[in-house]
Amino acid sequence: MSKSYEQLVKRVQRAINSPGAQSKHWVEIKRHADDEQEDWARVISELGTVENVTLTPIDDEAEHVGISWNPEESMS
Repeated sequence: MSKSYEQLVKRVQRAINSPGAQSKHWVEIKRHADDEQEDWARVISELGTVENVTLTPIDDEAEHVGISWNPEESMS
């Protein structure tokens, strides 16, 4: 795992685990200029495989994405 990918994953995890995101079950993430395109695509692809998680592109390039999840569904 590359260092740039690892840093991106940690940033996304921090956003998802923030108190505001946890209370709303929703967060927006954006690709930063220094994020490698390949790393970004991998993170988005991997998030798309998580059960009860929905990704919503906010821009045409999918560099700004909304992530929502339903914790009740994941417990069933």
